[in-house]
Parts: sequence; structure tokens; C-alpha cells
Amino acid sequence: MRRILLASALLALSTGAFANNNVNIQGLSQQQFNDLSEDMGAVTSYKQLEGASSEGIVGFDVGLNLGDTQVGHEAAWNAATGKNNISSVPFADVNISKGLPFGIDIGGEYSTIPSSNIKLYGFEARYAILDGGIAEPAVGVRAAFTHVTGVDHLSFNTKSLDVSVSKGFGPVTPYAGIGEVWTNSTPDASTGLKNVSFTNTEIFAGIQFHLGVHMALEYNHLAGNTTYSLKLGFGF
Repeated sequence: MRRILLASALLALSTGAFANNNVNIQGLSQQQFNDLSEDMGAVTSYKQLEGASSEGIVGFDVGLNLGDTQVGHEAAWNAATGKNNISSVPFADVNISKGLPFGIDIGGEYSTIPSSNIKLYGFEARYAILDGGIAEPAVGVRAAFTHVTGVDHLSFNTKSLDVSVSKGFGPVTPYAGIGEVWTNSTPDASTGLKNVSFTNTEIFAGIQFHLGVHMALEYNHLAGNTTYSLKLGFGF
């Protein structure tokens, strides 16, 4: 937990380190492109940042999420951005989710890596198998999709499917989950690069607070990349 708080506090510093560095895949070797694509899957995949229970038919949530991914292939990011010290990639996104009947929630997000050309939009659908109670935890499944825009000569998306469990204790809800993330990275033929796809196991854990505003802190590990995220939101 201390590491999550520290990483969130250092987000502004990592944003500054990444500033004014667009990602350019032209000129990359195939191995550099493969490494960059695998890391981008961890940066851009849809993060949960909440417990496993449903929001309920009248529930909704609007949040601002800030995060930082400690990337596993620094050399590939250096080659793609023209810098020599890319060890982490920050991101910020706005998301909204709405509860529906029968334990189903849907949501969407728009995200950006500050001061770069990487943008993305995403969608998620969740189903609470168990909605939790005084004695039992909540158990949920989630499917999500993200699509990256802004990077020339690249079509990039992620798909994910995961299961999570959470247990509320008053205003505090710890949660954890595991799933699979499918990353698809397709360059234009003009780049001379071949498309690549990855399937990687994702694990995540966090804690959610309901203290007037909604707050969550989350640890996520995917394909050798570690992401720390902070959410601030409101709703009911």
C-alpha cells in the first residue's frame, strides 16, 4: 500500500519526464516494436479500480483516474520517443459507469498519456455473480475493451476478461482479481513491421473507500509491467 501511495504522489514527476515525447513506430526494429507493444498493452488495458459488487439499478459513478506504469522494456520506449530515460509511463483518464438491473454494470473511459500522442477510449461490462453481504464477499466478472488512437501507422487494442472478489467493511472495501488480457498491435505495411498479438495473465489488488467521494488505490501486474493507479470520483 505504501508503494501505491508513493507512486501516485510521484505521478506529476513521471508526467514531466515523459512530456513532449510522441511515440513513433517508424524506424523501430521488429523486436523493439514487439517489446513496445507488449508494454503498451499494460499501460492501456482497462483498470478495475473498484470492488466486485454491482452499483445497483440507480447507481452511477464518475471518476478521474491517475496512474503510472513501470515499463519492462525501457530500450523500446527510448527508441520510440527519442529519449534515454523512459522507465515509467503516466496516464490519466475520465470514466463513467452506470448500474443496470440483474447485477449488471456498464462503463466507458477516455484516457491520455499526458504530453504525448497516445489517446484511447474503452468500454467495460461487469456482472456481479454474488453481490456480497454482511457475511459473504462479492464476486464479479468483467469484460473490457480499449482502442488506442493518435499513434501514426498503428492500430492497437486490448481485450480483457477477469474475475474479482471484494468484501466491504464499512466505508472500506479491499478487492483482488485475476484475468487474461489480449493485446493486438497492427502496424501499417509502410513501416515494414509485422503485426503482433499477446495473451498475458493479469493480477490486481486494491482498496476502495466511500468517504463522501469515491477513492480507490490499485496495484496491477501484467506482462512484466507494474501499474499503480489512484481514482477519485463521486456517485451513489
